[in-house]
Amino acid sequence: MPTAAAKLDTLIVTKDELTEIAEWERKFADAKKKASAAEKEVKFRLLALAEKVLGVKTEADLKALTPDQVQKKFSKRLGSGDWRLAANAPGFSFSKTNEGRYPAWSQLFVEEMGETAAARIKAETPLSYSYCVEVSLP
Repeated sequence: MPTAAAKLDTLIVTKDELTEIAEWERKFADAKKKASAAEKEVKFRLLALAEKVLGVKTEADLKALTPDQVQKKFSKRLGSGDWRLAANAPGFSFSKTNEGRYPAWSQLFVEEMGETAAARIKAETPLSYSYCVEVSLP
């Protein structure tokens, strides 16, 4: 039989707590959508500029260039008149923001070990879950 002391230890979840977390979940989701949209817009504009200035056609082509190759293409195409700055345009440059090797592990694994081994590894890998709190507000 529960004692009075045990009842005092019961934790209470309040409406204010649930309302607050629901509000922050919504704000977070909205911010992620806005960030994703902004990232797409930046990538689009960066690639459009790289096409004009560097002569690359795809994001993959741009990512494959070393910083030295970018600088050389920039200077060479500017010098040959492939592009120029408008009279009122500020100067600019392309700056490296990240560097790394990002192989397509799944495809490389299939090529090395076969489709069956890749499917087995995928099936045996534990699932991982992420959660948010959904609050039913009146």
